[in-house]
Amino acid sequence: MFNTEKGTILYFSILILSIIFTIAIFLSLIIFGQMKVQREIENSVIALCAADTGIERGLYAIYKENNLSFSTSSQLENGAKFQVNVYASSSPQCAGQAQYYCIKSLGNFKETNRKVDATF
Repeated sequence: MFNTEKGTILYFSILILSIIFTIAIFLSLIIFGQMKVQREIENSVIALCAADTGIERGLYAIYKENNLSFSTSSQLENGAKFQVNVYASSSPQCAGQAQYYCIKSLGNFKETNRKVDATF
């Protein structure tokens, strides 16, 4: 009789190692995808804070500088940028949204943009 079972353990071990390797690759793809999403969320929060800073700058222009038609852009210390515009309620940019003024601010950080509008 011939022994046909010789070397089968080698085939089984290669099969098991390939399954483990496939699972490890699949899990690493999921983890790296989640890390990318986490970085994008961080950039989004910073861009939103920059847009909020623009709103604050617009309010400062209205109340402290008495500048009722204001437009500026600025870069913050962390590299984020904002662009803010203040419009009177009669302007087409407000389109009846506000009783007195509307402020539109766009924050940008590493190719991520967030916009905040304030009306009063």
